Formats: sequence, C-alpha cells, structure tokens
Amino acid sequence: MLLFPTIHTFASKSEADSLLKWKTSLINPNNPFLTSWSLDPASNLTQTNRTTTTSTKPCTWFGVHCNDHGNVIKLNLSTSKLNGTLHNFTFSSFASLTHLELKLNDLFGPIPVPISHLCKLVVLDLSGNRFSGSIPHEIGTLTNLKTLLLDSNNLEDHIPDSIGNLDNLVKVNISFNFLNGHIPSNLGSLSRLSELYLFQNNLTGSIPLSFGNSSSLRVLSLYMNELSGRIPNELGNMKDLIILHLAHNQLTGSIPSSLGNLSKLEMLDVHENLISGDVPQELGRLKLLIKISFSHNELTGQIPSSFGNLSNLKQLYLNDNRFNGSIPKELGNMSSLVEMLLLINQLTGSIPDSLGNLTKLEQFVLHDNNLTGYFPETITKCERLRYLTLGNNSLVGPVPGSVCNLRSLEILDLGTNRFSGRIPQCLGGFSPKLNVLDLRLNWFHGNIPTTFLKQNNNLRRLNLNGNRLRGPIPRSMINCRNLEVLDLGSNKLTGGFPHWLNTIPTMQVLVLRGNKLAGPLDAFNTKSPFPKLRILDLSSNGFTGFLPSNYFKNFKSMMSRDIAASEDLYMGKHFMYDDKLKLVVKGFSVELERILVVYTTIDLSVNKLEGEIPDTIGQLRSLRFLNLSHNHLTGQIPTHLKNLRLLESLDLSSNKMVGSIPVQLASLTFLAVANFSHNRFQGSIPQGGQFNTFGNDSYRGNDGLCGFPLMINCEDDDRPASLTPEEDEDSGFFNGLSWESVVMGYGFGVLIGSGFGWVVFFYARPRWAVRIFEREQVRYERRSRTNNGFLKLLVLILPEPTRRDITG
Repeated sequence: MLLFPTIHTFASKSEADSLLKWKTSLINPNNPFLTSWSLDPASNLTQTNRTTTTSTKPCTWFGVHCNDHGNVIKLNLSTSKLNGTLHNFTFSSFASLTHLELKLNDLFGPIPVPISHLCKLVVLDLSGNRFSGSIPHEIGTLTNLKTLLLDSNNLEDHIPDSIGNLDNLVKVNISFNFLNGHIPSNLGSLSRLSELYLFQNNLTGSIPLSFGNSSSLRVLSLYMNELSGRIPNELGNMKDLIILHLAHNQLTGSIPSSLGNLSKLEMLDVHENLISGDVPQELGRLKLLIKISFSHNELTGQIPSSFGNLSNLKQLYLNDNRFNGSIPKELGNMSSLVEMLLLINQLTGSIPDSLGNLTKLEQFVLHDNNLTGYFPETITKCERLRYLTLGNNSLVGPVPGSVCNLRSLEILDLGTNRFSGRIPQCLGGFSPKLNVLDLRLNWFHGNIPTTFLKQNNNLRRLNLNGNRLRGPIPRSMINCRNLEVLDLGSNKLTGGFPHWLNTIPTMQVLVLRGNKLAGPLDAFNTKSPFPKLRILDLSSNGFTGFLPSNYFKNFKSMMSRDIAASEDLYMGKHFMYDDKLKLVVKGFSVELERILVVYTTIDLSVNKLEGEIPDTIGQLRSLRFLNLSHNHLTGQIPTHLKNLRLLESLDLSSNKMVGSIPVQLASLTFLAVANFSHNRFQGSIPQGGQFNTFGNDSYRGNDGLCGFPLMINCEDDDRPASLTPEEDEDSGFFNGLSWESVVMGYGFGVLIGSGFGWVVFFYARPRWAVRIFEREQVRYERRSRTNNGFLKLLVLILPEPTRRDITG
C-alpha cells in the first residue's frame, strides 16, 4: 500500500456519460483536444493486487479534474477549439463542479438556464466565445460564485439585477458585448467585489451612486458605453480604488473634487465625454497616479499647477479641450513623465524652461494652441524625445542647432508658426529614426542645405511648403529611399525638375507648385519612374516642353481602380501626425488635414507646356482630378480620356486646343466639374450624363462651340451631340434613363454625400464618427467575423466614387 497509494480515478457513470453526450453534440466531436474522452478499459496497475476493470476514467481525461471521491470538480477546456453549444450539457449531473472554464473557444447559442444547477460553482468563465441572447436571471442563484467572466461574446438585453445577490463575487467581467439598459444599482452593495468590467457595451443611464458604498472595489471600468449624467461625488468614497475608467461615454458636468480623496488611484481616464468646467486642484493629492486622461472633453480654465506634485505620473493627456492660460512651470517637477499631450487647446504664453527637467519625456505634443515666444531650447535636454510637435502656434525666432541633440526623435513638427532664419544644416540627418520633418508655413529663408539629408535615413514625410526658400532642390534628397510625401510648394526654388526623385520607389505625393522651376519634364528617361505616385502637383512654375508621357505610362498606383483590402483609408499610419496638403480641387483651394488613399491628382496647370495630351494618360483609371489648364497645349482632346471612369474634375481651360469635345466624355458618370473654356474648340457640345449640369463658364471663349447650355444653336443638326450605345459600348447605364433623372439623382447624391464627406475631412475627427470607428475597430480586432461599422458609415456619407472604392 505504501508503494501503490490509492488513486481515485473512477467518477460517477452519470458524469462520464454526460460529458460524452455533450462531446457528441459538438460540431467537431473529433477535436484532437478531446481524444482522451472515451470509455477505454482501465489497465492493470499491478500483477498481484489488482485486476483489469472497466472504468470510465473521466478524471484522466483532458481538462477534467476530480476530488478524492472521484467527482468532477473542475472542467477547464479553455482554448480547446470547441465548436458547438451548451444545449446538450447536462448541468444537473455535476453537483460537485466548482470551476467551469470554457473561454476562448467557438461556442455559441444562449447560456442555458439549467446552469443554475451548478450550486457549488465558484468560477464561471465563458469569455471569448459567441454566446448570444440574455444573461439568465437564474445565474443569481449561484451564491458561491466568486468569478463571473462573460466578456467578449454577443450577449444582449439587460444586466440581470440578480447578479447583485451574489455576495461572494470578487470579479465580474461582462465587457465586449451588446448589453443595454441601466447598470443595476445593487452591484454597489457587493461588499467583496474588487473588479468590475462593463466596458464596450450599450449601457445607458447614470453611474449608480451606490458604487460609493463599495469599499473593496479596486477597478471600475465602464468605458465605451452610452452612460450619461454627472460623475457622482460618491465615487470619492472608494478608498481602495486603483483604476477608474469612464472614457467614451456621454458624461456631463464637472470632475468632482472628491476624486482627490482616492489616495490609491493609479489611473483616472474620462476622455471622450462632454465634461466641462475647471479641473480641481485636489487631484494633485493623488501621489500614486500613473495616468491622467481628460482628452476630448470641454474642460476650461487653467491646467492645475498642483499636477506638479504627481511625481509618479507617466502619462498626461489633456488634449482636445478648451484649456487656456499658460502652461504651469510646476509641470517640470513631474520627474516620471513620459507622455505629455496638450494639443488642440487655447494655451497661451511661452513654453516653460522647467520642462527641460523632464528627462524621461518621450512625447511632447503641443500643436494647435496659441503659444508664443521662442523655441524652447531647454527641451532639447530631453534626449529620449520621440515626438516633438509644436505646429500651428505663434512661436518665433530661429530653431536652435541644439535640436539635433535629440537623436531618438521620430517626429519633428514645427509647421505653421513664425520661425525664421535658415534651416539648421543638421536637421536632415541628426536622428536615424526621424520619420517626419514638418517645417511648413514659416519664414525660413535661404537655400535648402545641400548636405541636408544623409544616406540611410528613415525620412518618410518632408514638408517645407510656404516658406521663403531659394535655390535648387538639393540632389541629396535622393538619399531618402523611404520618402512617401515631399512638399516643397510655395517657395522661390529655382532650377529644373528634380528628375532623380523618380527613382525613389516609395514616393506617393510630390508637390512642387508655386515655385520658379523651369525646363522640360520629359527629357529624362527612367525605367519605372514614380510607380506609387498618387498626387503630382507641379502647377504655377515655368516648366516647358511636352507633357511627360513616359511618366504617365508608369504611374502604376493611378492605373488600378481597386484599392487593396489591406490598405488604409488615409495615407500615413502614425497616430501622432496627419499629412497636411493644400491642393486646388474642382477650382477651389482646399486644405486637407488628411489625405485619402483614393485622392489621386495630377495638376500641371499654369506652366508653359505644349504639344498634345498623350494617349497614355487614359491608362490612369483611378485618377480623380486632372488639371492641365493655362498652358500652351494644342491638338484635340484624346478620346482615351473616356477610360478615366472615376474622374471628378477635368480642367483643360486656357490652352490652344482644337477640334470638338469628344462625345465619349459624357460616359464619365462622376465628372462633377469640367472646364473647356478659352480654347479653340468647335462643334456641338456633348449632351447627356454630367454634361447637362455644366454651365456657360465651362465653355466660354470657344467661338466655334454650339448647343446647350450656350444660347447658340448648331446649324447642321437640330439635336445636340449625345452619346449612343454604338459610340461607347459601356454606356448601357444610361439606357432607359432620361438625362433629367440622372442629373437629379446625381445632384442629390453630391449634395448629401459631399456635405457629410467634407465635414469628415475638415472638422478633424468628429466625435460621432470616431466613436463608431473605434468601437467597431475594437470589435473587429477581437473577432474578424464582426462587421466593421465604420465602413457602413462611410457608405452613407462619402460621395461616389470614393464610396465605391472603399466598400470594394
């Protein structure tokens, strides 16, 4: 007996049968994790003392644990690729079960009401599945339950009040579901409850005042719901609270000063709400705070100087509010601070020198304020800085060369200020990690340094637009082998077209507009120039010669009408910086805060280009905007332009072009703006499609044109020229439709779609759109089978053809 102690492996026959019955009901009963679940005979344990017996042996099965009496007490099949329901699970057979852990499988259907038979259950973990329907009210009879984990499912309806009867509960997680209704107030009476996670649901109503009675609660996470009302003062009574996460709701009112009593608090996050008023100074008493996030609210007043007492704080997010006044110099005492985001406020005054004491600082983001004074040279002592963004303020003076001490810098954004002097020689190669260098809209003068950019740099965005720079574009830019966006527009640069840039394989945006560049564009032959180019703006220069047909036939990114499913909607993948670009779109100067991937443009207007439009431009099937106006172009409009099915704007005005306007262009369904004025065109104006929406200004200065909308009738034909199926086999879209119906439909679509679309573009992250995107994006990342609600939203608000590309 000493050598062979008793081993209890013989559970009741009913438990074994119940488990096998459930296994058989699964969609994948041959799951390799369940191969041990069978009724094999038990082997001989000794030759003399034991004989072969028939046993169910479930206690040796995978995931099954028994007590000394052979009863199943734990069933842990987490991450076992189970696919099926609990419909055939006989809960009444497991009277001794204390742990039921089935997380991270593919179980679906409702949570059965008979689960209430597990009267000894201590841990119930069904998280990470596809359970749907309501949480059974009967779950409130499991009075021994300490852990209830139902998160990451598809549960709906209300949270049952009966959960408030489970006095032994320590942890509850019902997050990542579709629950609605109010939070039961009796949850605040659970005296042992330590962690409560209800985030990412559709819960409404106010935060229960009863939570203030919960002396044991350490984590309260309610973010990403639809909660409203004020943050209760009573929350200041939760003395053990470590994490308070209320972000992404509709909370109003001010931040209660009583939260300053939460002496153990480490994280306070209320971002993305409607909270207003001043931030109480009492929060400076929370010495253990590691993170404060108040971003995207309506907070006013000054940043509390008492924050300087928070020596353990690592993250301070106050961005997207209405804070005013100066930045307190006391913030320089936050010795542990890593991230300081104060962007998009109304802060004034200069940047305190004391911030140079923050030696652990990695993110210093102050753009879009009303700051004045000089570049904060002391900040260059923060050698760990990765992001330094001071754009869109009123800072003046030179940029000190000491900025090149920041060898870890990835983003340097000084754009839209009043910085002056010369660009420091070292800026192009001081940090091997530098990704973004934005100096746009300042008063920098002189030449771009000839040794500006060193080899092996990682620069992806370089924006020097709107300065007073002179001289040629330095050839050292060829070293930027990862460059995607180059904007040198609106300067006084001279010399020829920088043809060496066409060998940069990653270039997507090239803007040289508004300079004094001259010479031919087509004199240099490269095997595959600009294969990824999406936006080319060389307007308002002095370029001569013919249009660069060798470029057009190699613009691969403008040739496909489809966007790869893996591509982002916007260019640039960095959360801390958005590409900003100024273009002429449909005759208007437009400032883009973000660049849509589908925003393909060629603008060669206001130059001295001559010759005919090459047929190769008709291969650019994803082109949206084409502007060749104010040149010396001759010849006829090539009929190949009919292939530009996504074209929204076409401007050929102020040239010397001849012949008729091809009737095939009427097949361009999305052409919202067209300008053929001040040429030598003649003949009938095409009718049908979008041509019936263009006014007189589109044809002014062409004495030989006739027909609608001009008041000149065509003498050789009673009917204006129109597109027929024989002339274009793809025009079947218009068969059976009058031009009036097409115009009315398109006009209404443009009015609604463009209106909402431009709101998204210009007003920088509308709260409602971002909420939908972030909620749906989190759900998508959790489980790929969940629909992406943001794409559904875009289908409604974006104009065609952008909408079609995204949904495609």
